[in-house]
Amino acid sequence: MPSFSKRFLFLSTMLLLCGCPQAGDDDEGVHTEPAEKRFKLVASGDTQGWIMPCGCTSNQSGGLLRRGSYLENLRKQNDVIFVDVGGAADGTAPYQLEKFRSVLKGERLMGIHAHNLGAAEINFGKETLDSLSESLQVPFVSANVLDFQGELIFPAYRLYQGNEGTVLVTGVVSPRYSGLKLMVSDPADAIFKMLETVSEKYDWLIVLAYLNEGELRGLATTLPEAHAIIGGPTQQSLSPQMIGPVLVTSATNKGKFLAELDFQSGVKRSLTAKVVEMSPDFADESLQEKNLKVFREILAQKDFHASESGLLSNERWPITHSDQVAGTQACRECHTETCDHWDQTGHAHAWERLVAEGAHVDSYCQQCHTTGYGWEGGFVSAKLSAERVNVGCESCHGPSREHSQNSSRPTTFDAQAQCLRCHDPENSPKFQYESYWEKIAHE
Repeated sequence: MPSFSKRFLFLSTMLLLCGCPQAGDDDEGVHTEPAEKRFKLVASGDTQGWIMPCGCTSNQSGGLLRRGSYLENLRKQNDVIFVDVGGAADGTAPYQLEKFRSVLKGERLMGIHAHNLGAAEINFGKETLDSLSESLQVPFVSANVLDFQGELIFPAYRLYQGNEGTVLVTGVVSPRYSGLKLMVSDPADAIFKMLETVSEKYDWLIVLAYLNEGELRGLATTLPEAHAIIGGPTQQSLSPQMIGPVLVTSATNKGKFLAELDFQSGVKRSLTAKVVEMSPDFADESLQEKNLKVFREILAQKDFHASESGLLSNERWPITHSDQVAGTQACRECHTETCDHWDQTGHAHAWERLVAEGAHVDSYCQQCHTTGYGWEGGFVSAKLSAERVNVGCESCHGPSREHSQNSSRPTTFDAQAQCLRCHDPENSPKFQYESYWEKIAHE
């Protein structure tokens, strides 16, 4: 194992701000210094490529734009370390890689101090991670992700000096994700091994742990040396709690929540925490808005095909390769009155809504705002599939080329059973079948 000096140890010194005399101090003959800025650590995690909420409904949480705004406001009154637990991407397809790159750019604009390797990051492999780290200057960290020679691929820890002492941040990921791309060692063993190499003095040990809830609790029990362990994919965020002497919490679920730690030293050292939801109450930060705009410009240029999105799944749309899309125009030949009625519904103008928001270039949005996304004869890409935009007949009835050629053959899907494939709790939390069905019902 190489010495830590060969792992590019990153040491950043945070500047303490000196206060000025308050108005009226001279009159009283007393000079009063304003209170020091508080020292905080903010952790995001499990972003899953959510640069921003999809926007299909109001009151959705999450997004880099709100995260940036939250950190910007927090830094006005506090010295802040910003870290990420991992899980920033949602796959390795070309579209997902571009989205991952944009998430990392957004984190850099927020002054990211350490980004732990989670399952999504590991799946890209060392070569891609090295390239991203070098080109974007991403401060990746991991104490237990190894190449196949058994060497760490990024620094095992990073140190930060704040006004409440020195913080050592390390990161681990579950061995469940060890595979073809990279190896993963036992988290606790890796941290103990790392601590043996640390020659610098530190006051606080913070562990970023891309682990499920059971693994997270187990690590806290095994590692009483840690002051806090911040988890990753725990499905729901965990309210801060003490497991022995260790504070445990998590920020998860598409980056909708942040974990905020507050450090207090002195005679009685203490560490408190809270989980903050990135709700619509937080404004969009201007630098993150620009980052989103650049991302969409890149998507428009690359025009990713559905096959490059990593979003196609037979679990969502159970069809076979023999099922082919005919197109709404083919349906209109026999169902003219029904199609005329359909033209008046919101579904028939779903693409227009995306265009108005500038989101029509995004594969994630295209899935439910087009006809036959990725199916044979269906939507391929924004530039190639002008005739397959909007939600057409086959979005609900299924690929129907055979039906259009022989009406005795039934359409592929039971239309009423397809609503929840797009109107799911994430994208349509207020969905009520009866009231929604009335808006589109037809014979």
